[in-house]
Amino acid sequence: MEAEANISCEGEKCFNSPTARLSDVDDISDIDVEDVVDKLHKTITSKPVYDEKRSIFNTTLDLAEAGSICETTGAAIEAYMESVVQEKQNWDSFATKYMHRPGSVGPAGGVSYRPSEEQLAYLNQGPNLQGFIRGFSTFMNDAMTFMLEFEEIQEIQENLKECCQSLTCQIQRITIAESQTNRMHNE
Repeated sequence: MEAEANISCEGEKCFNSPTARLSDVDDISDIDVEDVVDKLHKTITSKPVYDEKRSIFNTTLDLAEAGSICETTGAAIEAYMESVVQEKQNWDSFATKYMHRPGSVGPAGGVSYRPSEEQLAYLNQGPNLQGFIRGFSTFMNDAMTFMLEFEEIQEIQENLKECCQSLTCQIQRITIAESQTNRMHNE
C-alpha cells in the first residue's frame, strides 16, 4: 500500500522533496554506514566528467535554424527602414503643404514681420542694451565710490572711538588723582 503511494507520488511528480521512510527499507541493519559515507563523499568531491571527444571544432551547427533567425531579423530591419522612409515623406509633405498654404508664414505667404507704429513707439521707449550698459557702468562707479567712502568713514569712526575712550580714561585718571590729593590734604 505504501509502495503504491510512493509510485503514485513519483508519477504525479510531487513538489515535496523525497524523504526516506523506514518502511522503504526492510531492515535498517542492512545499511552499511561506511558505504553511505563513502558515496556521499564521492558525490560531494567528484568533478564533472566531460566528453573529451567533443570540442568546438567537431560540433555541428544547425545552420538552417540560424538562417531563419537572420531572415526574420533582416525582415524586421527592412520593415523599420521602410517605416522611417514613409515617416520622412509624410514630414516633407506636411512641411511643403504648410509653407504653400494661403496666409502662412513663409515665402509664399507674404506676411510681414514689421510691428505696427504703436508697437514701434512702445519698443523705442523701452530700455535698450546700450542704455542698460551705460546705466550699469554708472551704477558700478557709484557703488565703488560708496564702498571707498564707507571704508574711510569706518576708519574715521574707529579713530574717533579710540580718541573718546582715551579721553575718558584720561579724565578718570585726573579725577582719581585729584580725589587722592584732596584726601591727603584733608587727613
